[in-house]
Amino acid sequence: MTDPADKPPAPRLRSVQHVSPTRQVREQLQAAIEGGEFAPGALLPSERVLCSTFGVSRVSVREAIAGLEAMGLVTVQHGRGAFVRDRVATRYAGPFARYLQLHRAELAELLKVRGALDELAAEEAALNANAEDLARLAEAGRQFREAAEADPPDLARLAELDVAFHLAIAEAAGGELLPKLLGELNGVLDESRRMTLGLPGQPVRSAQQHQAILNAIMAGDARPARRAAGRHVSAVLMWVQRIMASKEGRDGAPGAAGEDTGAGGAGNQS
Repeated sequence: MTDPADKPPAPRLRSVQHVSPTRQVREQLQAAIEGGEFAPGALLPSERVLCSTFGVSRVSVREAIAGLEAMGLVTVQHGRGAFVRDRVATRYAGPFARYLQLHRAELAELLKVRGALDELAAEEAALNANAEDLARLAEAGRQFREAAEADPPDLARLAELDVAFHLAIAEAAGGELLPKLLGELNGVLDESRRMTLGLPGQPVRSAQQHQAILNAIMAGDARPARRAAGRHVSAVLMWVQRIMASKEGRDGAPGAAGEDTGAGGAGNQS
């Protein structure tokens, strides 16, 4: 008789994936850069030091550095080493800008969908949130505000707290579909969230916008809550348009010079 334990696993089970040393080194260095442990313009430790620190080969370190350069986080100067770029937010000049060139329409549509869902979530939360929901929302807002006031801000942490705040609103709205839909959209938009939060002064602006949404929900004012949520997300769409207009202007594409995509400072995502 066959032992049931010897049967093949269910189709959804997958083998454990080995994470390469290169990826581990790259992700740790990326987190350190985005967390402010290496200031803009700083020289990363030498290959020898990184090999000793991580316990990996020179090949793994070189490949990790090459990956960071491709992401726009560092500039490699041969004979001198890898330097952190002036601002993390300048990554839009690299892979993200190339993504925008190819997928601008898709990203714009995703942002519009997210804006509509965030508006609905805020409105419903203002109508349906109970005391426990409101306490969770207030705590989520507080955590983001404190992280936004840090100098320098930890962008990875800010992005996590931003998602947590918006999901708390969706959960306070009641029902199961809104949190799932917004969770999926927030995952897709993770890169744009980090980019906008890296803009000068953006974390504090986002915290202020969060507070406006929170105040309306706390007061049970559905329409103001909806409007505040809509303003909060719509600005990132203008930010994307500005990037693309700037890119097209440099490339000589029509319609870029002097294009006005909206008023008021840098984009206000998240």
